[in-house]
Amino acid sequence: MTLAESAPVDTERRLHGNLGVMHLFFSVMAWNAPLVIVVGIIPVMFFVGNGVGTPFVFLVAGLIILAFAVGFTRMARVLPNPGAFYAYITAGLGREAGLGAGLLALAMYFCAYTGTFAFGGVVLGSLVHDTMHGPSAPWWVWALAFWAFVGILGYLSIDLSAKVLMYFLAAEVLVILVFDLLIAGQGGASGLSVAPIAPEHWFDGSFGIGLMFAIGMFGGFEITALFRDEVRDPNRTVPRATYAVVVFAMLFYAVTSFLLVNALGVDDAVAAAAADPAGIVSVTMEQFGNKFLADLVIVLVNTSTLAVILAGHNIVSRYAFNLSADRILPVGLSGVHARHGSPHRASVAASLGALVVSIPVVISGVDPILYYAAILGILSIGFLFMLLLTDVAVVRYMKKNGGDHSSVWATVVCPAIAFVGLLSCLILAVLNFDLIIGGSRSLANTILVLTAAIFLAGVAMAMVLKRSRPEVYAKIGRQ
Repeated sequence: MTLAESAPVDTERRLHGNLGVMHLFFSVMAWNAPLVIVVGIIPVMFFVGNGVGTPFVFLVAGLIILAFAVGFTRMARVLPNPGAFYAYITAGLGREAGLGAGLLALAMYFCAYTGTFAFGGVVLGSLVHDTMHGPSAPWWVWALAFWAFVGILGYLSIDLSAKVLMYFLAAEVLVILVFDLLIAGQGGASGLSVAPIAPEHWFDGSFGIGLMFAIGMFGGFEITALFRDEVRDPNRTVPRATYAVVVFAMLFYAVTSFLLVNALGVDDAVAAAAADPAGIVSVTMEQFGNKFLADLVIVLVNTSTLAVILAGHNIVSRYAFNLSADRILPVGLSGVHARHGSPHRASVAASLGALVVSIPVVISGVDPILYYAAILGILSIGFLFMLLLTDVAVVRYMKKNGGDHSSVWATVVCPAIAFVGLLSCLILAVLNFDLIIGGSRSLANTILVLTAAIFLAGVAMAMVLKRSRPEVYAKIGRQ
């Protein structure tokens, strides 16, 4: 008898939806913000990562995540509990580690969700004032527009959010594909070169740091399991959407970075990116396309940011819902809307929480971009740590409960390959954390300690619950 069979999830606190593979795919990719990655992250990877070899590092990162996904999706078939990493780590490593992971997941996604409001306020303000020559206002004024829009959509059915994300992401991907085709069609700066994928460039610059950045570009694919109760036929939809996201992201970023190197010139790409990392893609788009394409990208960066915030809101509200259903958070947050099937109370709490956290940031006058970079640090380090824990949990759980879904290849070899890659990236992330957040080493150390403290607080809470409230302890991990 499996854990899922012996401890069924409370069916009275189930969310409802009708998401298919494509809806789920677009929801995850929207969280990744591919246009923001192409415009803002890949140029940085050129000069702090492995330079011309950046396309190769995306392929390696994709293969590591694919190896992880093999075991992850097998476990999704055997353990039909919502909660994703929270549920899987609990089932495989115990309730103490599970609750630590659940609180850390909630914290890291909440940080990303709230921090992106600051970035959104800056880019929307720039669009209105600099591009459209409209009024000027503080970043938080524009951020409030994002907050209101996302708060309304997040309250409603997940199906509506998925449709909005699908349209936004389709526009992003289409523009990037047009950009790629223009570069390929014009032969780059001086003819298309295979140098970016040639072995002599695989380990240019810092391969380790490049891999660390690349792994982070695959974030959010656990959404496929987190939304399990809101999809059609989860045993088919979750694995298909997971593999589709990973394969698409791997090829999309590898091809785009390959063509961008060619557009800038193999010998000049690193220097050009270092000289103007924020603007080099826009300049290149105007060079190979036209000004309309470059201006369109500015608009779509805003819709991409909005999509990230909406996806983040949905993730946060569902983690809060799951922890509430388990009685870890106030039980009122696990209410399910009678009509929309959404975690409407957790959604309102997420919106209010983002507003409360942002108020001291506004009052203190902190630079919004520095705040955004620093607060995303918890997401980056937390994501790697959660992947590593889940990878180990898959092996342990499937060995005992996998049955016909367990095999040496799927639940031992692939997780082992993923473990080596993920552990290497986690070590590199800790050692180079100040580079990730663009801040000082002291700030980096503070965030690392805070991240560890959140996880350990969850472990300690579970230990207390085991003695004082065993009925709550038994429910940890949506069991």
